[in-house]
Amino acid sequence: MSELATFLDAAFEGDGGAEVAGFASLLQAKADELVFVREAGLAAGLGASSARVVLAPDGVETGDRPTIRSAQPAADFSRLVEAFAPRWRPAEGVAEGAHVDRTAEVAPTASVEPGACVGPGCRVGARTVVSAGAILVADVRVGEDGWVHAGALLREGTRVGDRVILQPGVVLGGDGFGYVPDAQGRPVAMAQRGIVVLEDDVEIGANTTVDRATLDETRIRRGAKIDNQVQIAHNCDIGEDVLIAAQSGLSGNTVVGNRAILMARCATTGHLSIGEGAFLGANTAVHHDVEPGARLYGAPAMEERGWHRTLAAQKRLPELLKRVRRLERGLEPGDD
Repeated sequence: MSELATFLDAAFEGDGGAEVAGFASLLQAKADELVFVREAGLAAGLGASSARVVLAPDGVETGDRPTIRSAQPAADFSRLVEAFAPRWRPAEGVAEGAHVDRTAEVAPTASVEPGACVGPGCRVGARTVVSAGAILVADVRVGEDGWVHAGALLREGTRVGDRVILQPGVVLGGDGFGYVPDAQGRPVAMAQRGIVVLEDDVEIGANTTVDRATLDETRIRRGAKIDNQVQIAHNCDIGEDVLIAAQSGLSGNTVVGNRAILMARCATTGHLSIGEGAFLGANTAVHHDVEPGARLYGAPAMEERGWHRTLAAQKRLPELLKRVRRLERGLEPGDD
């Protein structure tokens, strides 16, 4: 335990020689596995846990268990898992059965698995993994220490920074949904010639799509995290450290400010801005610009306090309707 505490530069209490053989959740842990507790309200779970070694914040009672103290227990627990229980990764180099175009550049320490395709003019950075079935179409640049998981598709011109994780089925650079009427009034697709740019430390969840810009760029900025099954339309600009949860959809030219949070199934109309640090609750539908730091809920979106008042009023609607009917009939309460 003392070695783990040293790795984290953290204080510890109890037997520093207690051995840790693995990492586990509170209820599933064996005696020699490390668990973590986020806050005092969750410490009761320790009573049912077999774990003898704990990572917890200051002030959280852990009994007589050896304890590493951390101000950010979840983050530090994850650091330990990454360092001491690293995930499997394929061998370096281009595997037999992969296709790498002769004009492509793959760093010697990168890994290209069987069935992957790295097209003409592409570049793959050091220590990046291109998994089985992933396709880099043409002139795609992927930086260092990234992972393009199985079945991901990066269309021509896509630019991806360092330490970017693309989960299975991600599509970057598909044509945007832009149509204009022709002379007969029939919808005709606008030419889509822009690109997608992902900056460093971005993570994109499974089966999420980010469309190329009509012109210029669709950009996902440094540190943004986007969940599974999200749609980012053409010419969107997603700010630094933004969080977007599953099944959300952003229409074209939506700008999301730094550190904004969009919970599950949020939606926007196009050509609007969501301010820095804003919070949109699940199922929020936005039809107008959102001020920095605003907290919105509902469809159509409304300010948090007003949304709570509206929900409270909705619960009273059946009784209010009865009262209205009595008034319309000229009846006293209880006459019905």
